[in-house]
Amino acid sequence: MNSFQDTLKKYLDIFAGQEMYFVNDTRNLALFQKNPQNTNADDIRTKISAIRDDPGLQQLGNTDELVSHILSLKIDDRLMRGDLTVVEDIAHATIQGKPTYLLHFASVYCNYHRPEVFPIYSDQYLAFYKRYIVEHKLPLKPEGLNTYDLYTKALNDLVARLGLKGKMNYLQLRKFAWLYAEKVLAESNGS
Repeated sequence: MNSFQDTLKKYLDIFAGQEMYFVNDTRNLALFQKNPQNTNADDIRTKISAIRDDPGLQQLGNTDELVSHILSLKIDDRLMRGDLTVVEDIAHATIQGKPTYLLHFASVYCNYHRPEVFPIYSDQYLAFYKRYIVEHKLPLKPEGLNTYDLYTKALNDLVARLGLKGKMNYLQLRKFAWLYAEKVLAESNGS
């Protein structure tokens, strides 16, 4: 039976050589670095189209209202300061007259601007984090995990607890979880 830390190290080593999973991410990061400002509608539209695979965006159809929403928020200074509240502000949009909550999209959009600062929200891991909060007796309410603040606190506790801080940015961390989280848990038998 492998320990959790040994199994984690094994997959972190494997992950270090997995460039093929980052081709699109590398292209998107370069696009966002080339166009860091969010003061021009065409630049925002281009960045949104680069991350168009977000399920919430696919349901929107036309993204002009989302572009206008981001423009109106004047987010550049907040992104540079690492103000995590900007994610929720982007996520809460009104599209076609209806309130819309695009938390995954907003976190990805901010992450591509600053992958070392903005975690990527994913409801795929909510059950895991709910269990994590309870098992580690964190002073967090598991039912609030659908907010960026609480999700980020749970994720950052896990990152610190596993000694991953500084070893990978949040984009890499999301990709690692997608590729190997289940394997790490299965092989370590939860030890």
